[in-house]
Amino acid sequence: MLMKRIIKLLPIAAVLCVGAVSCDKDDNDDVNNPNIYLGHEYVDLGLKVKWATCNIGAEKPEDYGDYFAWGDTTTKYEPGYAQSESPQWKNGMWDGYSWVNYRFSNETSNSLFKYCNDSRSGFEGGTDTLTILTPADDVAHYKWGGNWRMPTQADFEELLNNCDCKYITQNDVKGLKVTSKKDSSKSIFLPATGFREDTSIGGVGSYGNYWSSSLLQNAPPGAVLFRFYFSFTQISYRLRAYGYSVRPVCP
Repeated sequence: MLMKRIIKLLPIAAVLCVGAVSCDKDDNDDVNNPNIYLGHEYVDLGLKVKWATCNIGAEKPEDYGDYFAWGDTTTKYEPGYAQSESPQWKNGMWDGYSWVNYRFSNETSNSLFKYCNDSRSGFEGGTDTLTILTPADDVAHYKWGGNWRMPTQADFEELLNNCDCKYITQNDVKGLKVTSKKDSSKSIFLPATGFREDTSIGGVGSYGNYWSSSLLQNAPPGAVLFRFYFSFTQISYRLRAYGYSVRPVCP
């Protein structure tokens, strides 16, 4: 009798297993658009990672989105004030994107207590071995979940080495069109979002600054980013406390 019950249950278990495998395999939300992962669209440029079509905080490719200090998972301003010249700051954040408000800085000495491999910059001389943001400090993973993350320096280098970049105006927004050299029909648009430094905003429409998850290892107060000024592109660095854009990637 027990054997008969087991045999009857096997087909049901098999169906459940097939369903579970199909969900785990795709992680897609839209059967009509396979390039959707956890509700966010991406483009396969033929690289090691796939690039999201929008910035964190944006609803379409031309939206600027939000600005984040390196390792922060929230903004310093209230929602809706990303590009405002006089934003409404969150409680206690009136100094804006500065060392005073930086998540991993001692506000009195500007020394670092996380992601620091140089005792001269560490709080009370402290250091660690962290050179890439952990998932908890990666705003792309924090906001979008799953396998979404911020690009590393290597991801940006691969992007530049395998794509053509052209400064364009797309739907009245200036920015950089990045087109795959392997398939010219595949591209992403990075709007020229500018930057937030201290309480100011600048460079909107001219500069694009996009954080990587990589620490500037020989100078830990800085982190690596991808920047462009019109059609000029480079891998550079900026102070971690300043606010720049984030374009996520996924495997």
